[in-house]
Amino acid sequence: MHYLGPLLFTVLAALAIAAAWILRSGLHTSLAAITAELARRGIRYSGLGAQGLPTPATLDALEFPARGIVLERHDGVRASLSPNSTQGAATLPGFGPVHPQQTLVELDLALPDQMICAHDRAQAVFGPFPPPAQRTGNPEFDQRFGIFMRPAEAQGYRPSPSDPAPWARSPAAGALFADFSTLGFVALHVHAGRARMLFAPQPVDGLVAALDAGGALARPHEARPPARPPSRLGSNSRWVLILWVTFLPTGIMMPLLPHLTETGLEIAGSSLACPRGGTFQKGYRQHSDTCKQANGTTYRAEMIAYKAWQFALWTPFFLGLTAANAALHFKSRRDAARAVLRGLGR
Repeated sequence: MHYLGPLLFTVLAALAIAAAWILRSGLHTSLAAITAELARRGIRYSGLGAQGLPTPATLDALEFPARGIVLERHDGVRASLSPNSTQGAATLPGFGPVHPQQTLVELDLALPDQMICAHDRAQAVFGPFPPPAQRTGNPEFDQRFGIFMRPAEAQGYRPSPSDPAPWARSPAAGALFADFSTLGFVALHVHAGRARMLFAPQPVDGLVAALDAGGALARPHEARPPARPPSRLGSNSRWVLILWVTFLPTGIMMPLLPHLTETGLEIAGSSLACPRGGTFQKGYRQHSDTCKQANGTTYRAEMIAYKAWQFALWTPFFLGLTAANAALHFKSRRDAARAVLRGLGR
């Protein structure tokens, strides 16, 4: 009977290891499918280091874009997430020198020099007396954001036409305003025909949607459907929760085992510790483990056999627990990759 525990834990460990392997394979299959979909769309990607320099393209960049990623489409539109808070959003006027991570979209844009940002940020961009905000004609957008342009005589800025946002009255306007809301639009800065646009941090499917929004802004005469809501950007909080949930049984079972042995439970190794009968008694501090017989006499427990049994019990238990933790982790990552793939398949 005392072999039942080690046997059960060994079987469970084997099942957990098999599950972890299968889920890990599913994760890599999903990431490979994302890579193929990006290639089909004419999008190249690479990692983005802390110094703002591209790093080799790896699957980790697709899975954890918040650690740094760059996506560049064949038409030159570029979207990136930088892990460095002094880059990305911090390079726009009024957002530096340090700013939390944001999605940065860069493209050539034939619009006059301007800044579209929240009304309360205009002073940070233009000083205490910002120019008056111009409107797009979309009430919801205009309530939060304004189009700010310097006077024609300001250095570095060209004279502006009467309509600074022709895209707001184009066939693509409805999709653009919807995308701005879905992707968490923050700001648009145009200078000398080069635009930089900020959105909330996005997973890969959200970055691709941001690329599409940038392309639509450059070609507003082409009508297009709005982007679907992107998947959620992954974080480490779920991984920490998995660690707590899976390793919690360890803190409960390890102190409990000697008490089960003391009750005479054979599955807990009592017959191994006390082969001549009696009740196992755990020794604490300087006292040895003993077996107390019915007549009151005691003898030293067979600790070599008992320790070997414990090793045979706990080894597959820890292996199975680690494999189960890995399986849950791979499942979480695989599901996130599948959500990104579904978002790209719209």
